[in-house]
Amino acid sequence: MIRRLKNLLRGFIYFLVNRLVRSSPEIPDKSLLLIRIDFIGDYILFRNFIQALRDDPQYGGYRFSFLGNSFWRDLFEKLDGQLFDEVIWLDLAKFERNPFYRFKKLRQVTSQGYEVVLSPVYSRDFWNIDSMVKLISAKEKIGSQGNHSNISRWHKKLSDKYYTKLIPATQEVLFEFHRNQEFFQGLLKQGIQISRPEIQARPVAADFGLAEDYAVFFIGGSYKAKKWGLNNFMAVGDYLSDSYGLQIVLCGGPLEQRELRGHPLGGDGRFINLAGKTSLWELAGVMKTARLMLSNDTMAPHLAAALGKDKVFVVYRGTYYGRCIPYPKQISDGVHVICHPEIQRDPLAYKQASNAYGYVNQLDINRITPERVIDEIDEVLRHQARAGERKRYVA
Repeated sequence: MIRRLKNLLRGFIYFLVNRLVRSSPEIPDKSLLLIRIDFIGDYILFRNFIQALRDDPQYGGYRFSFLGNSFWRDLFEKLDGQLFDEVIWLDLAKFERNPFYRFKKLRQVTSQGYEVVLSPVYSRDFWNIDSMVKLISAKEKIGSQGNHSNISRWHKKLSDKYYTKLIPATQEVLFEFHRNQEFFQGLLKQGIQISRPEIQARPVAADFGLAEDYAVFFIGGSYKAKKWGLNNFMAVGDYLSDSYGLQIVLCGGPLEQRELRGHPLGGDGRFINLAGKTSLWELAGVMKTARLMLSNDTMAPHLAAALGKDKVFVVYRGTYYGRCIPYPKQISDGVHVICHPEIQRDPLAYKQASNAYGYVNQLDINRITPERVIDEIDEVLRHQARAGERKRYVA
């Protein structure tokens, strides 16, 4: 009840802020705005289709603008900044919580119009995406037909009318990379022969004084329930250090940096703390030459897979099963998912629930034991050793 009241109050505040915005009626010729304000993993699974959009003849000569989430700005600027004539950055957390910041950004975004506004996200939300699309002056507003995982049925029925065109979307569960491919193929009316997300990054291990053989442990997560216990990570790290001689590089954000301050890492150099000490671009460089990566279900596995890593291990409690995890084999057969026991028992049911609801709240990620993770890593490393890869890892 309290949560519902909070959502109603938030919606009322958003409504009032939107009413104060005065959109520019001017629409420059051959102008296009691409909107993508969701999270890092979403950007990684989407970004390779930007070039196909730029190269398409129907948008030849257009001035391209981009509205993105400032959380992944440094990665975008290294990879895709050159593809746009203008970029507007939005801090999504502040946009949702601060009415004054919300008004400021909406006024900035609507200060000019566009011939075309594109919003490719499949699971649209009413207040952050659809309402913004409504406010922008444009001749064409194109979005995805979408689903209801982030939006109520009556909100979606209302906001479907904000678009001049909705690209059809299959209602079956698709991996998000293929969902983006579906959107752009529908938009451009042609097949797009991009088989997997790809990122090229410069190795930076030497810049951080890392050992030759190391594993990256990404201990961060977007919220607490998705984060495997730090002591679990440490137990796996001790095993990999003792059994395979790997240095363990701990990565994450500022929150994980604070969590690690009081944690004894030992003085033998087996654990190196880089949490909160790398940009996203530097993190990609650290991952580039890692022997393996162990991570929570967050953006890190997507970044590692896009870098072409073949030993990526994910501790997973069930968020968006089939859409973000597990990876289709044709994209990467190197992403190994250690699922919660409940998901192991009935993966099909969780896949169906994910498409409808996105997540399953009640699953405790710490029911996945360090022993299970160690067994999975051992099996993969030993199998690859038997196949002739990295024979020095034979236990």
